[in-house]
Amino acid sequence: MLNEQQLQHIKSLQQICEQHDGILLKLNNEMLRAQSRADNMDYFRYENGQLIGFLALYGFGEKLEVCGMVHPDYRRRGIFTALWNEALAAGRLASASAVLLNAPKASISAPEWLKTIRCRYAFSEYEMAWSADSVQAQPDAHTEQRSLPSISYRPYEPGDYDDVLRLCADGFEISESDTEQMLEEEEHSAVRSRSMIILHGETVGTVATDYDVPGQAWVFGFVIDADYRGMGIGRSVLQHIIRREHQAGLKPHIGVEIQNDRALHLYESCGFRSYAVQDYYELRL
Repeated sequence: MLNEQQLQHIKSLQQICEQHDGILLKLNNEMLRAQSRADNMDYFRYENGQLIGFLALYGFGEKLEVCGMVHPDYRRRGIFTALWNEALAAGRLASASAVLLNAPKASISAPEWLKTIRCRYAFSEYEMAWSADSVQAQPDAHTEQRSLPSISYRPYEPGDYDDVLRLCADGFEISESDTEQMLEEEEHSAVRSRSMIILHGETVGTVATDYDVPGQAWVFGFVIDADYRGMGIGRSVLQHIIRREHQAGLKPHIGVEIQNDRALHLYESCGFRSYAVQDYYELRL
């Protein structure tokens, strides 16, 4: 578990790097703060009491994601390579079923470093934020209720495990172990909540919301049962979330793979707009 001083150092370095490079780093702040965070997941480099380099591993079931940064004044000195070699030596990367390295598309230094290791481009994600000015012919609440009168939401319960497992396997091709870890993390999280989507008494989907970033509500793990797609349920759920978070003074955010044209069109038609792109590279172990 990281202490508050370490977390503040990470935040300060992140702000310096983002401002200098004109990028947004995906550092998964909630996971960094988790009390259950394991050893050998975070690697630091200090000089004269100042954090100048940081590399973090994030576990998602049997998979690992990697993100990190180096202070602009200390680059091209082999600092990130040293952190990377330290992480490799710890052995945790070798035990993962897959390793993804995250790099903001706008970054100049990250792609150059990635050329030095055995990895290949895997996919990219849009990070999207909702804006009332971007809404395109969004139905009002009364129209939505008439078209789907039986849609309701309730909090996730342990008895919903099989439904979430089935939905995530179908929608995201997530393994049972990854889903189990995800639900366990959510159970102990103070800033995440998951809802089950109900239609005519049947569970037809699930969606989670993360409130880790002040002023923002991140929608993730959003999936509708394949047998119920194309009925407008996804749009109805998004509009419900948008109204709820907007009324609470929060700005809804969502992420989507660039190649997922269907989801991208839905999100854009509900008022979401892309403001950053995150690239992912797969390490060839």
